Amino acid sequence: MTTANKKNSFTRRGFRFRVEFAEYFGMGLYQTSDVRPDTEYTGDPNRPGPQRRDLVTGLLQWKVGVMDPGEENPRRASYEIVLLSDTEPVPTTQEIAPNVRPIELTGITVEPRLAGDGQFKYVSKAVRASGYAPGQSASGRGTGSASGSKSAS
Repeated sequence: MTTANKKNSFTRRGFRFRVEFAEYFGMGLYQTSDVRPDTEYTGDPNRPGPQRRDLVTGLLQWKVGVMDPGEENPRRASYEIVLLSDTEPVPTTQEIAPNVRPIELTGITVEPRLAGDGQFKYVSKAVRASGYAPGQSASGRGTGSASGSKSAS
């Protein structure tokens, strides 16, 4: 039997599971805010810090608010997704109501996390994506037009 004193290069902490959009977001996903840079907290709202970079990919992080109709707990149905891209991602679909647009994402990873306080802990998740899928028409079929970011990949 070996001891646990050996340093192992494999770690489960921070592990990201790759998922397909249709499997994870079976009821779709709606964007509820504009894409904005994910900046370091400085304590001064008038002087935001530098934009964060993802520790795994090295890409810039962008945040977007979403509503997930497939989430069973209504308190957790709205959350933020981190988009990883060196250029600002641009949505490829039109708004269906003020500040609401159906979206589809590509390159999705989900990282489980522990959230909550004291005895009220629950499993949360950090969802990341590499960008937007090509635009969808009202029928749900792809139009095949727009790219997921401002510049070509």
